[in-house]
Amino acid sequence: MEKNETWFVLGNGIEIDTQEINFLPSLKINKIKDSLSVFDLAAAGSKGFREWAMLEPISTSCQFEIVSGDLEINTGYDTLNRAWLLNTLLVLRKKLKISSVACCSYSWNEIAGFQQRSSGNDLQLPPFKGNLLDFYTQIIQLPKIENRKVEGTDVEWIKNHFEIANSLASKYEKFRFALETINSWRYAKDIKSALAIIWAAIESILGVSSEIVFRISLNIASVLVAKGEERLNKFNQIRKLYDLRSKVVHGSELKPEQTAMAVEESFLLLSDLVVNMIEKNRILTKSDFEKAVFY
Repeated sequence: MEKNETWFVLGNGIEIDTQEINFLPSLKINKIKDSLSVFDLAAAGSKGFREWAMLEPISTSCQFEIVSGDLEINTGYDTLNRAWLLNTLLVLRKKLKISSVACCSYSWNEIAGFQQRSSGNDLQLPPFKGNLLDFYTQIIQLPKIENRKVEGTDVEWIKNHFEIANSLASKYEKFRFALETINSWRYAKDIKSALAIIWAAIESILGVSSEIVFRISLNIASVLVAKGEERLNKFNQIRKLYDLRSKVVHGSELKPEQTAMAVEESFLLLSDLVVNMIEKNRILTKSDFEKAVFY
């Protein structure tokens, strides 16, 4: 795959009200106008899409594509991974079901509905250049906090902060790891593994190498919440949450609803930390945590 050619990334799991949402001049979301049938996928298969049959179970639910265009200035992620970053920022905005399943060098609107359009004539698809991406048969869901609809506030936030996130990810490994975790925990084999994955990213941000519950709780509460009773409440919430995390990781039996609650609140906590870094345009350092505690 060429580093900076335009890619069309097929996805599902969100709802959009318009045919097109522009985030940046070279980055947008298009609706797929026609339903993507197994016959359309087979047509793409005849043109080189070898894994087409794997998409059959979800083809009709794939209703949008992320279009990531060529860049004049090559900074941060390449074009295909900029589509991944948009997907990840939408997860950060609580679009927890979004998934980017395959990429193509031309629009999926050419493939969707192709079988019907070509009936009785000699239409041909172009040669297929692309691949499967984050294709999983199961995804962990948190129905209490997820939101499928892309709102205007989501679009504006991403417009204002996309390049900041892109720049931070290109410079700092722990920020890039946190972004990857925001996206990847949903594909863990079970909810307990998801909790461990999320907390690995939180601990990476704090730079701790051992389970120091007081330090973790105090540092996060101090950075996220102003001094006073609200900070104390946040401290106690995080301490209890970390205790649940430790029980899960070390094999203690918890009720399913307790584990689900721990994953939900841990994801929100990681999201708050990542948003904090993006909106301040800097990663959190040891000095930031110390100043937040003592000043």
